[in-house]
Amino acid sequence: MTTVVEMASTQEQFSQGALLFRAYAQFLGVDLEFQGFSSELKNVAHMYGPPKGALLLAKHQGSYVGVVGLREFAPGVAEMKRMFVSEYCHGKGIGKMLMKSFLSEASRLGYQKIYLDTIPELQSALQLYRSFGFEEIGPYRFNPHPEAIFLERGLP
Repeated sequence: MTTVVEMASTQEQFSQGALLFRAYAQFLGVDLEFQGFSSELKNVAHMYGPPKGALLLAKHQGSYVGVVGLREFAPGVAEMKRMFVSEYCHGKGIGKMLMKSFLSEASRLGYQKIYLDTIPELQSALQLYRSFGFEEIGPYRFNPHPEAIFLERGLP
């Protein structure tokens, strides 16, 4: 069975996205409440829904195994949030599929630039971001992690 990327449009899909966000937080082992994480989980459809956002879900063999959120950070600037692929699906190219879909959707929504933040412990994610043209910038938002990495990429 193939892997597909879907854009969340139903309450069930947004609920699945919230479950994957929780799995992401558990995988990180970092308290994300500095970003209002508990409120975000209750408002996934609003924060990552139309008209300026999107929640992209990777479905593999009938189950949702990956997620990435797109939301407006500032006019013309999208923020990539919570990209996550379940550990048992690492190495299947799902992160690349999510990234391609994210870039396509951000472009379709008219964004000119994308921001994201990550931590050095997520080496494979960092390699993925860099392979798609993301470059390091100074902090654009608060992150208490002492080695947080901030990246940006322009869109055509």
